[in-house]
Formats: sequence, C-alpha cells, structure tokens
Amino acid sequence: MSRTNKTKLLLAQSLMELMETTPLERISVNDIVDQAGVGRNTFYYHFEDKFDLVNWYFQSGITQFLVEHGHYSNWPELLWDMESYFRENKVFYTNALAYTGQNCLMDYIFHFASDLFAQRMALSNPRASEREQRFAGDFLAGALMGILIPWVRGGMRGPGLSDTYDCLRTLCTGGIMQILGYDLSGEPPADR
Repeated sequence: MSRTNKTKLLLAQSLMELMETTPLERISVNDIVDQAGVGRNTFYYHFEDKFDLVNWYFQSGITQFLVEHGHYSNWPELLWDMESYFRENKVFYTNALAYTGQNCLMDYIFHFASDLFAQRMALSNPRASEREQRFAGDFLAGALMGILIPWVRGGMRGPGLSDTYDCLRTLCTGGIMQILGYDLSGEPPADR
C-alpha cells in the first residue's frame, strides 16, 4: 500500500474512532489530526475538509466491495452482501448519513450510484440514449437512497437491502404501476 493511502486510511480510522462517541458535525479537523497524531497540513494535503474524507472512505470501501463482489450475476446475493457491508460499518454509515448539509455523504452516494447505474445501462444496452441512461441512473439511485437512508437511520433494524428484491422485481417489471392503477400504454401530451 502506498504511503499516501496509508495516511488517508490513518485519517479515516481516526475519524471513525471519533464517530463512535461524537456526531460528525461536531468533529473538527483538529480532532481528527489530534487522534491520528499528524499535522493539519498533512490532512489538507490529502483532503479539502472532513466531508471529503468521509466521501473518500465511502468510495474506497464501496469500490473495494464491488471489485470483490462484482462477479455476482445474482442480484439478491449482491444485495445481501451489500447489506452485510453496511452492517459491518454501522457506526460510520449511521453517523455519516445523519449529516445532511453541504457535501454530505447522502448526496455523494446518490451521484456515485447514479453514475454506476447509468454506466451499467450503457454497457448492457448500447442503443439507449445518454438521456435514457442518465434518467435510469438517477431513478435507480433515488430508489436505492429511498430504501438505504431510512434503513440506516433506523439503526439497520428490520428489512434491509436484501429484503427489497421482490419489491424491486415487481417495480421493474411494471407491476407496481398496474397495482397503482396507472395506464402506461398512452403517449404523453404533445404540448409538453
């Protein structure tokens, strides 16, 4: 592991230790560097602010998770493992997702997931327009966040990500729109 990554991981570990007792919005950069035993310049060499550190930790962790688990062709198994990943990092995600201000992890995860879904659609359906890819990415990322945030904020109790598979399958096959009584066969009004 490179020296840069070791330093970033040290700062992330220090932040996570602080998050065990203190909400993210009350943790300062000084608290993080004191916990890590490094100077402020070291922190700012690697990160713009503590939220940049939070987002880096999420991206590095989820990227490693996806690389390790990306071989799954079975969506329910992937969701089950993602749920396990969030549970293993419960303190971090519960605390980091409680903050909803500028540069929050919630926004970062939304954009990360949206790009991931749009790229997946581009690979699996090359005839899809860029607009369709972006719409699908945003739609699926919004759905994911709509499930993930309440579950994490609820202490990761009850049905988690893996329990959403049947609902997701119903939604994606159009069944949910029929259940709600919407007719999807018509065209949108011409004047819109």
